[in-house]
Amino acid sequence: MKRWQKIVGIAIAILVVVLVVVSFVLDGILTSKAREQAQKLSQEWGRPVRIGSVATKLLTGLGVRVSDVQIGAAAGEDVPLVDLKRAEVRVALLRAIFSAGKSVEVRSAEVQGLTVNVERLRDGTTNLQRFQEKLAANAEKKPKEEKQSDLSFLRVDHAALLDGKIAFIDKATRGAKELAVQHLDLTVNDLRAGRPLELLLKGAVLAEKQNLEVRVKTAPLPATLTPTPTSVALHVNPPIDIGPLGPFAGKDVGLQAGTLDADFDAQLGAAVAGGSGPTTVKGVIKLAGLSFAGAEGGKKLDVSLDTDLKGDAVAGDVRIDKLKLDLGPAGITGHGSAKGLTSPSPRIEGLEIVSHDLDPARLAAYYPPLRESLGKMLAGPIGLTVHGSGTQSAQALELRIDLTPVKVAMPEQMTKAAGAPMTLVAHAKGAAASNGPVRFDAKFDLAGVDLRPGKSIDKKPGDRLDLAIEGTRKTNKSTANPEQRIDFSDLKAHVLDDEIQGKGWYEMKGAGAKATKQFDLDLASSHLDLDRMLIPSTAKKEQGKPLDPAMFKGLSGHAKVQIARLTMKKQTVTDIVADVVVEEDHVKVNTAQLKAFGGMVNAGGTEMRLAHPGEPFHLVTKLDDVGLENLVALGTTHKLMAGKFNGTIDLRGAGDLEKTLAGVLDGNVLDGVFYGKDIIGSVSGPLAKALPFGAAGKVTQGGATSLGKKLPFGVTIENGVARLKNPIKISLPEAEMTFSGGMRVDGTLDLPGTVALAPATIAALTGGKVKPANPIPVNLKLIGPAWNPTAADLDLKPAVNQIVKEGGTALLGRAFGVDSSKAEQTAEQKAGQVQADAQKRAEAEAEAKRKKLEEEAKNRLKGLFGR
Repeated sequence: MKRWQKIVGIAIAILVVVLVVVSFVLDGILTSKAREQAQKLSQEWGRPVRIGSVATKLLTGLGVRVSDVQIGAAAGEDVPLVDLKRAEVRVALLRAIFSAGKSVEVRSAEVQGLTVNVERLRDGTTNLQRFQEKLAANAEKKPKEEKQSDLSFLRVDHAALLDGKIAFIDKATRGAKELAVQHLDLTVNDLRAGRPLELLLKGAVLAEKQNLEVRVKTAPLPATLTPTPTSVALHVNPPIDIGPLGPFAGKDVGLQAGTLDADFDAQLGAAVAGGSGPTTVKGVIKLAGLSFAGAEGGKKLDVSLDTDLKGDAVAGDVRIDKLKLDLGPAGITGHGSAKGLTSPSPRIEGLEIVSHDLDPARLAAYYPPLRESLGKMLAGPIGLTVHGSGTQSAQALELRIDLTPVKVAMPEQMTKAAGAPMTLVAHAKGAAASNGPVRFDAKFDLAGVDLRPGKSIDKKPGDRLDLAIEGTRKTNKSTANPEQRIDFSDLKAHVLDDEIQGKGWYEMKGAGAKATKQFDLDLASSHLDLDRMLIPSTAKKEQGKPLDPAMFKGLSGHAKVQIARLTMKKQTVTDIVADVVVEEDHVKVNTAQLKAFGGMVNAGGTEMRLAHPGEPFHLVTKLDDVGLENLVALGTTHKLMAGKFNGTIDLRGAGDLEKTLAGVLDGNVLDGVFYGKDIIGSVSGPLAKALPFGAAGKVTQGGATSLGKKLPFGVTIENGVARLKNPIKISLPEAEMTFSGGMRVDGTLDLPGTVALAPATIAALTGGKVKPANPIPVNLKLIGPAWNPTAADLDLKPAVNQIVKEGGTALLGRAFGVDSSKAEQTAEQKAGQVQADAQKRAEAEAEAKRKKLEEEAKNRLKGLFGR
């Protein structure tokens, strides 16, 4: 032997020895780690988890063998849930290493000696149910992890379950024999993105020999590896008595007897996304003599499907030689053919599919769980018909679903009496051009429904409610990169006496993490009367769960809405134009303007997140010459203010708006009137009582306060509290008023201020006896709801003292009937008493208003911005 050959041989021998040693060391480490993990799982699952050993192979790629795995019995159970003798996985190690995990090839994965014991316990539950409930409870405690949607890195050449077994052990029934689905063989080959998948399952169901075979073929798998079957075959020979498995199906099902027989083969071809070729469906599936606990008179249910149909999805051809679906007394039958449904000129040749006696209430007599699942919501025969329609030169395929004979009772949602109209009629009209999108139309008529139980829409039976759609649909039939576009050339809805029209499109592209959904809508209405349409809410709204952000993943679009006239809360606004852009759950209002109450409102720039209530929204609104009385009426039934408003509103907030609302409000009130309080009268009245020569009553009349010709003001909102940037000043002939402070978002005022009564006002109060040279100030605070505040903390003593000085002690002494030297002291005592009485009344009144306001505010803010 040459020298270099010896060296190579020695090197190889050393390498083998090293690999063997490493393998032994690695086996020990992996076994130890696996057992540590098993202990953690034992604690989480509440049942023992054991792993015998973990062995590795390195010479021909990475191989891992796990032996003697067991998920044991929990308390009150007698047998382990899972017993696995051996599981072996072989991976192309070098490929995984050199690709940094971006390409993982599993050459083989085999499971041998798997036994699952389903034990029915004495309380009727099973160990499997308990295990599932435990897993669900643990999942709720853990933070949700985003699922891996792109699995294109994974490839499995061969996977198999060999000679598996599911044992059914009934401990709740005395003398029950052990049942089994055994000799389970499951084979999956070539599992990877871009390739079709084939699956073969065989098993012996309650038998010694295999009597069940299921074959499934799929379209080429997308990156998510989510299968779309293109071929399904089910064969049962001989028929299987499934009755003994009834107790394990659960009390909710109540299966007592029945048999399963099948000889069925469906080649779906191009009828499903990713498929190709013709479509054939032929064979029989039969469930006979099904008996369920609680069935009326022990009725037995036979369910069978017997079909023989052929089609070509590309050409739009279908021929039904036989279609017979029986569900006990109900059924669906079909026959005939149609050609060219995807061409501009389809031909219908006697094609008809018709249902009979499809009444959920009648079926519930055979299958009682149906009654529980529907909750007696549907009773009466549902009509289903597919047939040709149109003229000889313009034929179409019509689908009609008629629920008119059906009684509908959906608690807290809707009701419908039997005989009241409720229908769906749709037509497939063929392609607009050769190989073009398929034309369709559909009309939903819900005139017979009563939506008032839902407490949202004020629609009673007989009121108009319908939706009509015309458009086209086109799809590329791919599973790896599916595309579908629906164009709505005409969309029209009638709600009571109003109509909404529009057009638009909706498009879906891609799969998994790369899937996108886009839309564009253009809607218009001449009038919407929300007062007529909506039911006023009187109940307190419950805080619902936030929307799931996953609902909006990949979503983007644009919507434009134009409404000529809208009525809401007895107020009418016109010329509404809104232009909105959506990016996932982020909504941005590019344009939102309307004419209202003699002015213009523009809310362009507003932004919010629909599924993230904790993130701030942004509301921007500009108002020009808007009538305040009508504007305020949209938010409250209380009469608060009148006049015109010019200004801007810029608000941000998140979560609890009472605590987080922030922003600014700047503008001017023109010719304003405050209806909440006669502020001057609230000062002059108590002051008149404190003076011995005061005139009876108040100087001002009514419960309102003029705000002057022009009142500029600015408000800063922070943490749910609005504070005046600068004190507001109101100059009137009767008095000059100055207020600072702020207001909460619930409408609670906290405005300390001063009312300086004009000399003419003091003269009127004293019957002309005192005519001061300068205004007399009185300090106070406005607290409570803005529409009915309380004047608290009235400080009358300084004003009384000033008036006394102006009037002179001699005049005051005669008024009180005391010596002039004691006149000032007597006047001050009276003022103090009047002031104390007024404060007590104010505090009691403010407390009562506060409690009422808190409850009203909570109900209002629950629905604001969906928060």
